[in-house]
Amino acid sequence: MNASVTAALPPAPAPPATWKREVRVLGLRLLPWVVVVCVAGSLSYLRLLDLRLTPLRNGARLLIEQGMALTSSELSNLSRDALVLGQNPALTAAISADNLPATGTALLTFARASRPYARIAWVDETGRERSRIDNSDGIATLVESPRLRRTETEPWLPSLSNLLPTEARFTPLDRRGGTLWLRAASPVYDGRGRQRGMVVVTLDLRRLLTQLQALDSSGINPLQPIGPDGRPVEAGSSLPGLSYTDPSLWQSMREQGRGRRESAEGMWYFQDFLPTEPGPGRLASEPWYFLAHVPAESVGQLRSASAWQSGGASAVVLGLAVWATGRRRQIERERERLLADLQTNHRALAAAKAEAEASLQRLQQLQAELVQAEKLASLGLLVAGVAHELNTPLGSATVTASAMTRRLDDALRSAGADGLAPQHLRAVLDNQRAGLDIIDHSLGRAGQVIRLFKQLAVDRGAVERRVFALDDVLSDVRRLLVARQMAPAVALHIESAPGIVLDSYPGPLGQVVENLVGNAQLHAFESDITPAPPRRQPAEIRVCSQIDPHSGLLQITVLDNGRGIDAQVLPRIFDPFFTTRRGRGGTGIGLHLCHHFCTQVLGGRVTVATHLGQGSRFTVQIPLQAP
Repeated sequence: MNASVTAALPPAPAPPATWKREVRVLGLRLLPWVVVVCVAGSLSYLRLLDLRLTPLRNGARLLIEQGMALTSSELSNLSRDALVLGQNPALTAAISADNLPATGTALLTFARASRPYARIAWVDETGRERSRIDNSDGIATLVESPRLRRTETEPWLPSLSNLLPTEARFTPLDRRGGTLWLRAASPVYDGRGRQRGMVVVTLDLRRLLTQLQALDSSGINPLQPIGPDGRPVEAGSSLPGLSYTDPSLWQSMREQGRGRRESAEGMWYFQDFLPTEPGPGRLASEPWYFLAHVPAESVGQLRSASAWQSGGASAVVLGLAVWATGRRRQIERERERLLADLQTNHRALAAAKAEAEASLQRLQQLQAELVQAEKLASLGLLVAGVAHELNTPLGSATVTASAMTRRLDDALRSAGADGLAPQHLRAVLDNQRAGLDIIDHSLGRAGQVIRLFKQLAVDRGAVERRVFALDDVLSDVRRLLVARQMAPAVALHIESAPGIVLDSYPGPLGQVVENLVGNAQLHAFESDITPAPPRRQPAEIRVCSQIDPHSGLLQITVLDNGRGIDAQVLPRIFDPFFTTRRGRGGTGIGLHLCHHFCTQVLGGRVTVATHLGQGSRFTVQIPLQAP
């Protein structure tokens, strides 16, 4: 500590009185640090130890839960099978008729259809086995009558007295030699409702114990099931129970049922377990217990590691505190001078910040006004375009309907005066038919404009999103375009990289490709306005797709070798209702829909590059997973 303090002081020698005063000042300033470091070190040690022990605690609890789930499943099956066998109609009928062969057949049939139990027997009301099935190596066999036993001397039989109807009751564990058996019994009644003994199903627990031993958790001893008497549930175990080896632990287990206890031997986690839950016709037996042990060696290693880590960190922090306290004495005067400069700069920065915030607020206000103006302008253009597109067909339909009405009135007046000649009637009908054709065509045109206008309002919630292959969408587009190709002389080639899968909107994506190809068919090779230059190669449209290696986006290119796009037209091709084929079937919605779907639905963009006389290239870039 003295060396650290000396290193922190100025290198110039100081008088003894000054040195003592500096040491006293440093000691007073370091005292809170020492207290804080000691407290923080203790807390960090406890916290580190808790963090290191948490996996062991969780592992012990998980080990107990797994063991309980495995045991509960096994014993529930045993209890349920005893109940089912006790109410078996075939067994009841055989017992009512005192037909021992039929009784054996019923037991054998049940044994072969159920789990491989060690024994299944019918014990009559006198305590004598009347029929029994033994299971050896998975083969159920009927025991002959001379080998049947009298069970009234068995130690487990008294626990089955006074069985209730539809009750399944477990007997105490039966440890014999190298076996460990658990029995479940259920009463049997004949056809007249008289109790005729009980069925006893015996389960060999060695397989269950093997499964419990196989449960593994790092740093924790194998799970140990404990019987109601405190002895480990093991085949042929002669070990004394916990009431003898660790009476305090056994008392905690019986009083609490579930908990944790620490001792010099490590940490013990325990949980009680009822083989049969109380319920109608069932009586809960004495609880079993599951015990998980974390050895003291594992806990000791974690304590040592936590102590070294927290102690080292505390020493480093204390050393830094000594160095920082010494440095503080050297820079106090410099700090006062810098503080005055800082206050001056702070006032200047505050004024600059206020001015910048005011400028930012003005810019945000202007930006909001520009966005609103742009929205209003776009809305005005859109409404004007819709009105213009609807005005022509609706006006034509109105004029035609007026003319038809006038001609029909004239015909009716003529018919009222002198009657209509057949040729005059034919002329009137022909005129009405021609007028209706004009009205039908005009209304169909208006309906098409309205349908296209409605597509402008589509959003992600109005179309289906799913996972699909790009090849499927392009195949559907190919079939549609081939079926209604407007320019038969134009060759269409669609190429797709295999294996591209998207989580997006297949409908809008197919509409984009279809509109781009249809736009190229209509505009790239038309020659009815200006003569097209002589072609050196056949007219064709090519659709290609690939994954952009730089951005990871799907890139679909629609390329034609047609006339190209005029420079004056190019900036407006994505505007709604802008078309160079006004009056010749063009609506100006197709490319605008492509732009709308790409940007608003598919989460991408569409761009165009063109050269007059050489063709145009439309490029669509969208993510594989739509936003």
